[in-house]
Amino acid sequence: MNLVVDDELQALLLLSSLPNSWETLVVSLSNSAPNGVLQLAMVKDSLFNEETRRKDMGKDDAQALVTENRGRSKGRNSKGRGKSRSQSQTKGKVKCFYYDKEGHIKRNCKAWKNKQKEETNQKKADDHNTTAVSSDEDVVVLSIGEDECCHVVDPYDEWVVDSAASYHVTPRREFFTSYKAGNLGRVKMGNKSYADIVGIGDICVETNTGYTLKLKDVRHIPDMRLNLISVSVLDKEGYESHLGNGKWKLFKGSLVFARGKICCTLYKTQVKLCRDVVNAAQDDSTPDLWHRWLAHMSEKGLQILAKKSLIPFTKGMPLNSCDYCLFGKQHRVSFRRSSIRKSNVLDLVYSDVCGPIEVESLGGNRYFVTFIDDVSRKVWVYVLKTKDQVFQLFKKFHAMVEREKGKSLKCLRIDNGGEYTSNEFENYCSEYGIRHEKTVPGTPQHNGVAERINRIIVEKVRCMLRMANLPKSFWAEAVQTACYLINRSLSVPLDFDIPERVWTGEDVSYAHLKVFGCKTFAHVPKEQRLKLDDKATPCIFVGYGNAEFGYKLWDPKKKKMIRSRDVVFHENENIKDFEKSEKLKSTIEGVSDHTPTSSSSDIATDIEEVLVENYGDEQAEVNGDDAIDTEGVEQGEQPIPPEMEEPQVRRSTRERHQSTRYSTSEYVLITDEGEPESFQEVQSHKDKQSWMKAMHEEMDSLHKNDTYELVELPKGKKALRNKWVFKLKKNGEKLVKYKARLVVQGFNQKQGIDFDEIFSPVVKMSSIRVILGLTASLDLELEQMDVKTAFLHGDLEEEIYMVQLEGFEAKGKEHKVCRLKKSLYGLKQAPRQWYKKFDSFMVGQGYTRTDANHCVYVRKFPNGKFIILLLYVDDMLIVGQDANMVGSLKKELFKSFDMKDLGPARQILGMQILRDRKAKKLWLSQEKYVERVLERFNMKHAKPVSTPLGGHFKLSKKSCPSSNKEKENMASIPYSSAVGSLMYAMVCTRPDIAHAVSVVSRFMVNPGKEHWEAVKWIFRYLRGSSKSCLSFGSSKPVLEGYTDADMAGDLDGRKSTSGFLFTFAGGAVSWQSKLQKCVALSTTEAEYIAATEAGKEMLWMKRFLQDLGLKQDEYVVHCDSQSALDLSKNSTYHSQTKHIDVRYHWLRLIVDQQLMQLRKIHTDKNPADMLTKVVPKEKLELCAGSAGMNSN
Repeated sequence: MNLVVDDELQALLLLSSLPNSWETLVVSLSNSAPNGVLQLAMVKDSLFNEETRRKDMGKDDAQALVTENRGRSKGRNSKGRGKSRSQSQTKGKVKCFYYDKEGHIKRNCKAWKNKQKEETNQKKADDHNTTAVSSDEDVVVLSIGEDECCHVVDPYDEWVVDSAASYHVTPRREFFTSYKAGNLGRVKMGNKSYADIVGIGDICVETNTGYTLKLKDVRHIPDMRLNLISVSVLDKEGYESHLGNGKWKLFKGSLVFARGKICCTLYKTQVKLCRDVVNAAQDDSTPDLWHRWLAHMSEKGLQILAKKSLIPFTKGMPLNSCDYCLFGKQHRVSFRRSSIRKSNVLDLVYSDVCGPIEVESLGGNRYFVTFIDDVSRKVWVYVLKTKDQVFQLFKKFHAMVEREKGKSLKCLRIDNGGEYTSNEFENYCSEYGIRHEKTVPGTPQHNGVAERINRIIVEKVRCMLRMANLPKSFWAEAVQTACYLINRSLSVPLDFDIPERVWTGEDVSYAHLKVFGCKTFAHVPKEQRLKLDDKATPCIFVGYGNAEFGYKLWDPKKKKMIRSRDVVFHENENIKDFEKSEKLKSTIEGVSDHTPTSSSSDIATDIEEVLVENYGDEQAEVNGDDAIDTEGVEQGEQPIPPEMEEPQVRRSTRERHQSTRYSTSEYVLITDEGEPESFQEVQSHKDKQSWMKAMHEEMDSLHKNDTYELVELPKGKKALRNKWVFKLKKNGEKLVKYKARLVVQGFNQKQGIDFDEIFSPVVKMSSIRVILGLTASLDLELEQMDVKTAFLHGDLEEEIYMVQLEGFEAKGKEHKVCRLKKSLYGLKQAPRQWYKKFDSFMVGQGYTRTDANHCVYVRKFPNGKFIILLLYVDDMLIVGQDANMVGSLKKELFKSFDMKDLGPARQILGMQILRDRKAKKLWLSQEKYVERVLERFNMKHAKPVSTPLGGHFKLSKKSCPSSNKEKENMASIPYSSAVGSLMYAMVCTRPDIAHAVSVVSRFMVNPGKEHWEAVKWIFRYLRGSSKSCLSFGSSKPVLEGYTDADMAGDLDGRKSTSGFLFTFAGGAVSWQSKLQKCVALSTTEAEYIAATEAGKEMLWMKRFLQDLGLKQDEYVVHCDSQSALDLSKNSTYHSQTKHIDVRYHWLRLIVDQQLMQLRKIHTDKNPADMLTKVVPKEKLELCAGSAGMNSN
């Protein structure tokens, strides 16, 4: 029978079933019960603990939950004696009534016991939650197994928490809410037996803490006796299990989902099935399956179908989350419209930038920015050229509104635009305590107030311009007018109040409002007119004044903005009527000298001219508030730009400020010998006639080459500006000519529109020195030529427009622009186009472009003679054996290009060339350049020193300034410019300072005082060696190389320094001193890496000489490290050098292939030593002499 027993009664039944030997425990539990009420859980825990204690002590009565025969047995008679068999009977005479064999009785029969055990297990499976009552009189058996405690009728099921189980397991089919049958494999049990998995599904249970827990992918194993919960599976699902102190808790975050405790050495918990969940044993058609069957129908749709009994599952059953629905259907979360507004003005301000507008305004602006107060909904608008002006405008707006209202701006809400998120913007807001709220990226709805205002403004502007028949270039005036009127219109968020009234607290007047774009007549003051002049001038109304009185008007004749209060409005007429009346007036009067008015179709062109005249010169110089105010940054609630008194061309009168970022001492102007810097300066220059003649020569050259043609500027195109550059050309101290060059401002070009490829090769310095060395040793002819306006010869592939030349505008065609046919100086593609043109000419003349250097051309003639030509942009060196043949090449060049013959070469790229043809010697000097650099840095009278870098200098990053004060002190020192000047001398003719310049150039970013002292030390060395020069011709034209390394010379990164030097015809032609890219672990490794770098340079020089037709028996590089030489030849060292980068082992390959040779040289004779370390005076003189340097 089935009885429902409460918790206390179960505990009492359990205690009453105990043997007498347990009486002490029974009394103890009864007396210690809290509030006199026994709990089954407490009783069971105490029984198991006592049982464990007794087993450990070896007592016979250790088992508590066993059956005892206390009542009268059916086999006893009335006298109390049973008819049991005598114990003295032999086993051979007894017989089992179950198995029908002698030797044992039924109760000792193993077969009968196994049968009883199977029946007991079956009974437990059939009725798990019932109390077992024996039929043996009044004895109640509460034990259902040797490992489980007594079970009474209880809605909860017992589950074992198993940390070793791979998944959840249950033997009960009826537990499942979703179920899939099948042969899913086997599972290994603790006793090493196997059980079959016959199904898998989900079980939904309610824990003992009242929460619903869904156990997913539970295995159905009928042979399993217990229900198992896998800890590892719960962990993967985001739950956290705590096991310890005899208790188990299941957490999800800080929420306790379930509890359990240890029982019979196992952690167990009590759960019950959720009664409102469909039992999968009845139907496997789960909502998830129907969801997939119906192409991911929504949960609401499934519920409707279930309500109509069209699909067979319980109505209202929730769907599991479907990832595929998220991939296919996920949409943005809806935005709630906030009805909460701040209580005080300036508590919250919205801002946003709109643009770029496709057409520039009259002031050259492309954007406008709005600021909206949350409380009053008043709008301020500013127009600007670039977004980086937003910060300056915000500071201006901030100061204005706080001063006006006497309250502080508390919060600014913006999007994530870069104009709002700069460091200076953030620092400014932090300084003034303004909370900087940024919306989520890609979510403009969070800043909806500003977005809607910008949309409203643009819509109003579109309507106003259309109604007024004005060009789009008037959009800035329309934006300001729209903002002015929005502030005086009803606002829905204000319950149809007016923003201006809420902001100022005063009533708004509408008496002064007029139609935008209407025709007006502005009074001309008597001071600005003669007796018979008109007293009014026709204009177009384009806006209101705010801080300034009057109306903003546009004068179409003078093409300028004026402001006046004495205005008569014709609000039914616009610019179209204005044009008609002007044409009619001209026809009636028939006066030819009247200025014709512009039609609406060409107003945009006229405005563009005004912009070019008034604003173009200052376009790239926007710094601070002054630049914003004077260059057309207009404000909707601020004064209009000042009136222009004269319509003629003018230049900006804004005061120019020096750059605060870069010191002017860091740079030297190209015109550093008194040349004028602009066309205006030429007009007042003492040599005006000479400079004007030079400009006319340049113009003649442009016309001769058909460089451009005058055309109308196509719509959508932008004309580049230009500038005159002036230079005095000198030969030593003698003035040769005045040179004027027209240069296009190519920095305004855009890739993909105005240019594509711009790379153009130039001849290497080492190639020039090799050719000069060859010239000296073979006594060749050395001629120099210069291409006049070289870049003008390059044909353009792109469509490029340029404004007309300043001072040379075509009369009657001032509004036209130049369409370039050929390249000009300043264009990004000009060098490339010139090189392509010249290259095609040289190839057509039969010359071969060398593979090693594409700016060196060679031609060999049948008589064995040859000609070599070097090109460096527009400078040429021609070397040949026969002067007549060289002259023939010059004639061909004159035919194709506008050339200038400079005769025998005396100077190239700032290097003086001196020759003694009888002695077959040639010198290359930079004495004048060095003297000019010393004078520029005030070191002309410095005390000379004997070495480029003193041995006491230990330069490292530790000497770099760390405090702001030290950095400010160093900011006034022209360190970068000084190092750059030294670097040019080092690259051209001074290998003796290569190491010193390499060291000081490592600290260009943050130099310190010690670094500057080292630079001055180099200047002092140059002061004493300014006459040093390279000499060629003292030996045969044979190429030799030298290499050296300095181990760990860098004090910061401990990298080594590599150096190499190559000589040809007695002089150095190539050298290098630089840090290695990796840290060498030994001197051998450092020397080996340096030799590899020298090997690469040797192969290039070898190929260049072979292109010129020069060959030698062997190409040798000298090294002073025997270990490095052995390593380059013997691979057995690999075990000790396997850490060296593989690319450096390339040296072994070229040595093995005999492409070059490595030879030992004594350290005292190695000239490359001065390229890697500080050497004493005697060693420096030896190295410089080996490199062909002398002071003669």
